[in-house]
Amino acid sequence: MGPGGFRTGDEVEVSSDEEGFRGAYFEARVVRSMPKLRRYTVEYDSLVADDSLVADDDPGGGSGLPRPLRETVDARHVRPRPPPSAASRFALHQAVDVLHNDAWWVGVAAAAAAAMGRGRRSVVVSFPASRETLECELDRVRVHQEWVEGKWVLPQWTGIPNTMYEKGTQVEVACLKENMPIAWFPAVVSKPIWKNNFLVEYQNLRYDGGRKVLSEIVGLQHIRPCPPHSSCVNFCLHDEVEAFHDNGWWPGVITKTNLSSLYTVKSMHWDKEMKFSQAKLRLRYNWVDEQWILESKKLLEATFRKGTKVEVSSDEEGFGGAWFAATVVKPIGTKFLVEYENLRADDETKPLRETIDFCHIRPTPPNTRTAGPIKLLEEVDAFYNDGWWVGVVSKVLSCSRYMVYFRPWKEEMEFGVEHIRLHHEWVDGRWLRTSSALEL
Repeated sequence: MGPGGFRTGDEVEVSSDEEGFRGAYFEARVVRSMPKLRRYTVEYDSLVADDSLVADDDPGGGSGLPRPLRETVDARHVRPRPPPSAASRFALHQAVDVLHNDAWWVGVAAAAAAAMGRGRRSVVVSFPASRETLECELDRVRVHQEWVEGKWVLPQWTGIPNTMYEKGTQVEVACLKENMPIAWFPAVVSKPIWKNNFLVEYQNLRYDGGRKVLSEIVGLQHIRPCPPHSSCVNFCLHDEVEAFHDNGWWPGVITKTNLSSLYTVKSMHWDKEMKFSQAKLRLRYNWVDEQWILESKKLLEATFRKGTKVEVSSDEEGFGGAWFAATVVKPIGTKFLVEYENLRADDETKPLRETIDFCHIRPTPPNTRTAGPIKLLEEVDAFYNDGWWVGVVSKVLSCSRYMVYFRPWKEEMEFGVEHIRLHHEWVDGRWLRTSSALEL
């Protein structure tokens, strides 16, 4: 590399911002230098162009061989190739590069070198960003080096940035599905590793018949501090919570409050609702910009603004389970002043207004009236006494008339189709249909 940058013919490595390839470096050589534009045209050693095969009978005299891919890239994506650093062994948790899928990927040596047979040796490498582990042949692994201010340095020379996760810190580690966190598992930081990677030991996960504690090397993006947790919280219907299940904390919504401080929770990650004691629940917080944000508060602010059409429930005796149409007049802290559509004030001259807390308000359900008849045993809401009451279709009288059974009263009533809608539950910030296979 000359003082003005790379020259034609220089062997280099090129990185990419493309999704799925960030952090990888591909071997290439410079075929054109554009110093004023701070760009280079490079030809890759192992990547081929999409239209690379040229037939032998091509009039242009093709060879039938793949044609190397050429690209013009910004100078910030280009670096020289590091000096050779082949090693017969690597220290545990040493930063290394692995040649995989035509590119060099940075990882951490997770186990000592071992024999693979036929004279070959391998090392187990962990990739903290993707949470993958590979057994790699030694000839495809090199010591990781950083290109810093025009020279190659070993990782420990670059320094470890300050981190809030020191050895012994209690944290939670994400369980991923399709690269998205679906649950969080308690762990302890066993060792900070170079460049915001951490060796963690899980508090409740074991292997080898329960004799050994499960550990993992994870990147900073996959861990968080332990969120606020008070065992004295009394939860409300529709609270966004996390429930401790299968050794981890899973997000869900409280759908029912039961006796003896038991709560029914629904989660999009479970096949059915489950009951939890108060001690196994906590309000759901999200770790955003190094601070905890209460999930219920975020939904509250985004969903129920001035003028929003909503439905309101009541704990008053005789009205439990019913929902009444209303409009948000204005938010008041974590509560809402609402005006009912069908309920009147005591003087009967104007609509009733009340201040409602977050546990007793929800958006208006989707319009789900169907063109065909409603099925027997379908769970529905029936409009009666100015509110919507949940019940079950017990008889289909005609395509427009139905008998609905109400469990709390143990009574049946007849309704026209215009006063019935399919029942939905407001769960985890979205409307969900309940099963139609219900019993009376």
